[in-house]
Amino acid sequence: MIRIFHGTDAKTHQEFQAWRQAHVDGYHMTENAKGRFTIHYAQDKRENASGRGCMHQGCSFQKYLADKNGCYTKARKVCSVNFHELIEWATEQGFTVKNCSHCDSKRFPFPLLLVQPFRLPEEEAIMGALFEGSVCQVKINAYERNAIARERCIAHYGSSCVVCGLNFGAVYGTLAEGFIHVHHVTPLSAIDDEYEVDPISDLRPVCPNCHAVIHLDGKCRRIEEVKRLLKR
Repeated sequence: MIRIFHGTDAKTHQEFQAWRQAHVDGYHMTENAKGRFTIHYAQDKRENASGRGCMHQGCSFQKYLADKNGCYTKARKVCSVNFHELIEWATEQGFTVKNCSHCDSKRFPFPLLLVQPFRLPEEEAIMGALFEGSVCQVKINAYERNAIARERCIAHYGSSCVVCGLNFGAVYGTLAEGFIHVHHVTPLSAIDDEYEVDPISDLRPVCPNCHAVIHLDGKCRRIEEVKRLLKR
C-alpha cells in the first residue's frame, strides 16, 4: 500500500520516521524536484547491520529538521513495502524516478522486473522512469526501457526513420501510423551504472531494417555510418 508523507511540520516528519521504523525492508521515493523522485531503501545504512542502504535520508531516529538540513523532512515522500508498486505509481502519475546509486548496489540490488524477450538488443518500451542501466537481458531493471522516453524522442524527431526516412504511416496507412523503433545511441552494454536518459540526445527513431543493420554482427554502428552504407 502506498503511503505519502508531505509537509513541513513536525507531525508529518514523525509519521514518516515511524513508517520507516515499522518497515525496515521497505522503500521510499523522495521528490528532488517537481515530479522527479529518487528511490531509497527505507532504512539508513547506519541502522542496518549488513550495511544496506545509504545515508542520504538520515537515520529514522533523527528529530524534526535534523536530517540533511531538513531536505527529507520537507520533500514529498512516497513509501511502500513493494518496490514495483512505487514504480507503477510514478508511471501512472507521469513522474520520473531514478535509483539511489548507493542503495541499488551490486551487493544489495533493487528488485528486477520480468519482461518478455525482445527481438532487438536496443528496442523495448517498458513503462517506468527515464533511467537506463547496465546489461539488458530477459530480466531488466524497471528503468532500463521507458515509454515516456520513447514518446519524447518521437515527439522531437517524428516517427520517420532518421537513417532511411521511411515513415510507416505514409507507406502502410493508418494501421501503421506512428510505428517506429527507438534506438539508444549508446549501447546499454557499455553503461556500468544507472544514468538519466535524455530522450533527445540519447535516442533516435529508426525503422526495423535500419535498426537491424545498426546491430548487425552484434555491433552498434553509428547512424551516420549506416546512412553512408545506404547511399552506396
